[in-house]
Amino acid sequence: MRAAVLFGPRDLRVEDVPEPEGEVIVEIEAATTCGTDVKMWRHGHRILPPYPCRFGHETAGVRTDTGERVLVSDSVACGACGPCRAGRAQICRDPTWVLGGFAERIGAPARALHPIPHGLPAEAAAMAEPLAAAVHALQRGSDATDVGVLGGGPMGLMLTSLLIAQGRNVAVADPHPERRAQAAELGATAAEELTRHGLVFEAVGRAEAWRAAAAAAAPGGVVVLVGGCPSGTEVSFQTGPLHYEELELRGSFHHSAEEVTQALAALAADEALWRTLLGPTISLEQLPAALATPTGGPAKKWVVDPRT
Repeated sequence: MRAAVLFGPRDLRVEDVPEPEGEVIVEIEAATTCGTDVKMWRHGHRILPPYPCRFGHETAGVRTDTGERVLVSDSVACGACGPCRAGRAQICRDPTWVLGGFAERIGAPARALHPIPHGLPAEAAAMAEPLAAAVHALQRGSDATDVGVLGGGPMGLMLTSLLIAQGRNVAVADPHPERRAQAAELGATAAEELTRHGLVFEAVGRAEAWRAAAAAAAPGGVVVLVGGCPSGTEVSFQTGPLHYEELELRGSFHHSAEEVTQALAALAADEALWRTLLGPTISLEQLPAALATPTGGPAKKWVVDPRT
């Protein structure tokens, strides 16, 4: 079968590879791209196996054994470590990662598979993986009604959509006018910078954005850091506001199986959300050029259809 294989940073090749192994084999209909894929392509990632390796983790398709349409979750929690026993599978210490969505087929544990709601297209269902991370991020926040979202990329817009569905007042800050327009279409106010808010979500993933998010929090506010900085990044904050204004900084990472189910239901109920983020459909051979495309402009997710 054909698959996109990483041989090293910026060295991505489409090759014939052995058929996948696993409890269940899934014929892939759509695999969407995200910022993590770009990071993996540019300089690797801690969850990748040794090169050469397959990647792609937002995957939807059809089980070859039953014909059921499923989302392939990118991980399965171990269930035995301390966080798992405490009900925090999102930070499982020994997860099984399920990568390889940029291919014709993928092998996966049965526990990684989630039924796709009737009528939800594969390219929309694949977005449930990052949306589940947004669902978790909201649970890491607070009940403040005045919310700021720093970053109008796919994750920022997913957070925005979920917050608005909860009836909150949302302001989105992003330097790109196209992304501010997307946020406004979802019902948020949009600007280039955030003012002070009781709850702030950082959805950029850079040290300067973490600092800006903390600066945008009102006294007593909560800041949820959703965009992960590269490993080893040093981030400094002004200590005065953290102490005298009693700000809370909270990290948010990944999702649980239950949050994936919630994300699929949200996508099935909100066509506007996934259509806002739906980008061009491309082949496996077009993937390297897509990952190399400069960021900016509208927030879109490429859809890789390995059948093309």
